[in-house]
Amino acid sequence: MGFDLYGMNPVINKKYPPRYDEIMKEYGTGDGWIDWSKNVPDKVKEEYFDLKGQYEEDNPGDYFRNNVWGWRPLWSFVAHHCSNILTEKDVSGGSYNSGHKISKTKSLKMAKKLSQLIADGTVAHYEREYTLGYEQSRAHNAEIDEKLEKIKEECQKEHGNDIVPADYPEPYKTEWELTYNKKDWNGHYPFSAQNVIEFTKFCQQSGGFEIW
Repeated sequence: MGFDLYGMNPVINKKYPPRYDEIMKEYGTGDGWIDWSKNVPDKVKEEYFDLKGQYEEDNPGDYFRNNVWGWRPLWSFVAHHCSNILTEKDVSGGSYNSGHKISKTKSLKMAKKLSQLIADGTVAHYEREYTLGYEQSRAHNAEIDEKLEKIKEECQKEHGNDIVPADYPEPYKTEWELTYNKKDWNGHYPFSAQNVIEFTKFCQQSGGFEIW
């Protein structure tokens, strides 16, 4: 699960080579997608993905993707520092795969603001501070996982290997739930300065974008 952002009017710095058009003519659906129901040879699949990846690298405003773990802290950072640009509806829309639109005007303002934060060291500083807490959370969660594993082993020793936590009898069920609830979910959401840089490029060249 993740978030897919599509530029609404992206800057095209470099077009697809002729080979991409050939692949799409033979195996495409006619609307820009490969028809995977066709017998697409592995070599052609590899070519398609390579060409697609190169196109996205050449044209950063076309498409941006994060998994849910990377997107949440990125969007939180953006929403905080672009609070004078984004409305509450925009901020909320960035939390769902609902096709919310961010206009070109807002996107360019976001790119300008984020570029300033990158240049003045704010992003790098935030990454360092955030990562300290993130690593502490991961270490804490590792200890919780060890405790959960111990509970599992004790329960399975008594009740069989096929039993899962939802079916643990007492006292194992309560013990497992109380221990699991001590997990720190911040340890699942990394923040990357490079991610901010890539998102800034996307905002600058997207011509506005949709969040899916």
